[in-house]
Amino acid sequence: MEVVKEWIFTISHHKNENALQPGVFVFVLKCTSMAHNNYYLDLCVDTFVVNDNAVLLRLHDKYHHWNAPGGHVDTNEDLNEAAKREVLEEVGLEVELVPPHGWIKEDTDFNQDLVPPHFINRHRINDVHEHSACVFFAVSKSRDINPQSEEDKLSQSPCVWVTLPELEEMHKNDTRLRYDTYRYAKAALLQIGNRN
Repeated sequence: MEVVKEWIFTISHHKNENALQPGVFVFVLKCTSMAHNNYYLDLCVDTFVVNDNAVLLRLHDKYHHWNAPGGHVDTNEDLNEAAKREVLEEVGLEVELVPPHGWIKEDTDFNQDLVPPHFINRHRINDVHEHSACVFFAVSKSRDINPQSEEDKLSQSPCVWVTLPELEEMHKNDTRLRYDTYRYAKAALLQIGNRN
């Protein structure tokens, strides 16, 4: 959920710093806060969901490019929880994360193994802020898109299920499909295929 916070900073050389007098500078900073834990870098997740040889792409409502469901990792959740939560909130699908080939879960009394991401990247959001994203693959038993969060219900971001030939066609003809999204989606399709 997006929350708008407002802070007022007063810089003054007067003894009464609470009074707004000539020569007093007032700065109002409005900050959109999602799950920004850090000013310069946030940890995020993207989850490429596959169902019956098709991968789900969602048109990002703010940046207007195709991507997987995803977002910021919230406080007190691990990466696997964040990956599943973002998919559920944004498109209403319950998913099972698919590990990279060769990974074996080996929980112990002390340690619970988490499904590792298939890719990790770092990308710039604006001049001062970056995201480091863990890219997961998952399967869903359904293709029914039904956003759960109020923000995602209101945004009505278009979603499409695309097969490998359709993804290749988008890669050639749709400038909103960035290369990294294309290669992650293709890797998910090639690894998972019709496993459901």
